[in-house]
Amino acid sequence: MKAVLACRGRSLRRGLVRTMLGRCLLAMPFAAIALVADDSAAADFQVLASEVSAEFPAQGGIRMDSVARWGGDVTAARYVLGNGLTLLVMNDPSAPIVSMQTWLGVGSRQEHKGHTGIAHLFEHLMFKGTHEHPHSVFDRLLERAGAQTNAATWLDWTFYFENLPASELELAMRLESDRLVNLVLTQEQLDSEREVVKNERLYRVDNDPDGRIEEALFEALFPVHPYGRPTLGYTADLDGLTLEDCLAFYRTWYSPSNVTLVVVGDVGHRDVLRLVARYYGGMARVDVPLGVPAAEPDSLDGPRMQTLKLSIAAQRVRMGWRTVPAVSNDIFALDVINEVLFATESSRIHERLVERLAVASDVDGASEPMALDGVFVVDVSMNEGQSASEAAEVVFREIERLAAQGPTKVELDRARNHLEAAFLRSLVTAGARATQLGTYERTAGDYRRMFGFVDGVRGVRAADVKRVAFRYLSRKRAVLVYGRPVE
Repeated sequence: MKAVLACRGRSLRRGLVRTMLGRCLLAMPFAAIALVADDSAAADFQVLASEVSAEFPAQGGIRMDSVARWGGDVTAARYVLGNGLTLLVMNDPSAPIVSMQTWLGVGSRQEHKGHTGIAHLFEHLMFKGTHEHPHSVFDRLLERAGAQTNAATWLDWTFYFENLPASELELAMRLESDRLVNLVLTQEQLDSEREVVKNERLYRVDNDPDGRIEEALFEALFPVHPYGRPTLGYTADLDGLTLEDCLAFYRTWYSPSNVTLVVVGDVGHRDVLRLVARYYGGMARVDVPLGVPAAEPDSLDGPRMQTLKLSIAAQRVRMGWRTVPAVSNDIFALDVINEVLFATESSRIHERLVERLAVASDVDGASEPMALDGVFVVDVSMNEGQSASEAAEVVFREIERLAAQGPTKVELDRARNHLEAAFLRSLVTAGARATQLGTYERTAGDYRRMFGFVDGVRGVRAADVKRVAFRYLSRKRAVLVYGRPVE
């Protein structure tokens, strides 16, 4: 499942999710990154929502749901339309640009067995156009406006974005609202895009040793839960998808009640609300299925191992543990554990395997929380002739030592400082901010949680590191996938 974030024309590697869930947020001075209660702003935005609702009386109304201010004049608010559509707006006048993103609560975990890959395939099909805006017109209008546009699919969501001059926001609203309900698909389009997606899978999984290892790891970590199914789908399933399957998927999941619109940039809340009321307010509400898959049972009979024979020169191993969903506060201790053990050249396991023993060429780790579960993944690439099994034993022993003794004060301070510094370095564009708002709203349940990252990391103590390492990263909960050269 290397292409966990699969998008039109490219695939985003799994590490980007980690950035989304704690790093690449709002560009402002560090002292201002704190959630500030603002009752006066809430009252003002509620009045604003009521006034716009009165301007569009046939559209079902707009309710201001929550508001948060992060220092200065940067304020974010969540609104809900009568048809269930959620809107997040964050004003940022630092540049005359805007990012508009359409987040849908559907990803590969909503797929059924035998229909894997349909969420990602349909993301591609969403660019095929409507009667009013055929494919060529859609692209030409956005290119003429100077827009950047793309989309991505993951386990829990699909999103589409336009980054463009703030003066062109209405264009993005008009195009996105049109294809949300008026998409036109033909068998020829499906057949063509199916081949594109199959070639993407061929390139990123079937013919890529790293992709094959990752897919095998997630299948082993989640043998029951749909998180174990690849976002790119299985080739046989893609071949079996019909036009009616795709249209049924569209009718089921592409509803305003399943949409979170995110607008960030040099825009006023009133102007955004008016546009949303005009282009989305009249859409009928269609409730989406609310079923949540059964939780993956805890497997305590590990470590479970499998080996793949691959076209590689040296051995490698990918180790994984199921951890916690994005809403859990244990995500902060897991990030600190990764810093202490894997993330930098001064981390314990990198220093031991790469520097001191010189048996590995690369060591990496990541904590990746999702909406319903989470994973902690470790990658070790060996030097030629070196044993990945011996490296895995080093990893186990260092995790056990950390669980028993905890980090030193120097390690803990360095880990927290590094996480905060990485957070600050990644506070960049309007598009990045919009992505974080959407990710946290869809994955952690509330856009405001992203601004607790620094406080969460600062609050991690040595006892938290010991407890979390012992609870989640034990041998008996581990899954290992070895890649060994074909002899």
